[in-house]
Amino acid sequence: MEGTHRQRRLRAGLLAAVVAAASDWVYLTVAVHSQNGLPPLPGIVPFITGYIAAIAAASVVGMACVLRRRPAIAKTVFLSAAAGSAALGVIGIFSIGLALLITAALLSIAAQTIPPIRHPNAWLWPVSGAAVAIAALIVGFVAVGAFWQQ
Repeated sequence: MEGTHRQRRLRAGLLAAVVAAASDWVYLTVAVHSQNGLPPLPGIVPFITGYIAAIAAASVVGMACVLRRRPAIAKTVFLSAAAGSAALGVIGIFSIGLALLITAALLSIAAQTIPPIRHPNAWLWPVSGAAVAIAALIVGFVAVGAFWQQ
């Protein structure tokens, strides 16, 4: 039975990584080319593609934690990446937002398949990770807007 649950976690995590990587590719090819290669801010494209790549990488890290039987770390990584993906998905809803919201849903499913962590304050790490993911998004947008505009 444990093998079946692990396969579900891995399947959802793998799908999330694939959707994130595909949305990164779509963002680069479709969205950027439709703007004639000139985004409104020069640093925004590298930042967004890097952030989406980090979401895909976090999904892979979460799957590695599942394989190594580290459920608390896997749940934290999946939920943190889901929060970042959902936040960027809402911001980019008219572009690649739907794909990022699907990624967030898949990451949430992967986290939900992990049994509850029996630890005092088990909620603290996933909430902190989600806050860090959203703060990184905000700081990245502020940095790109403040330091690249002349």
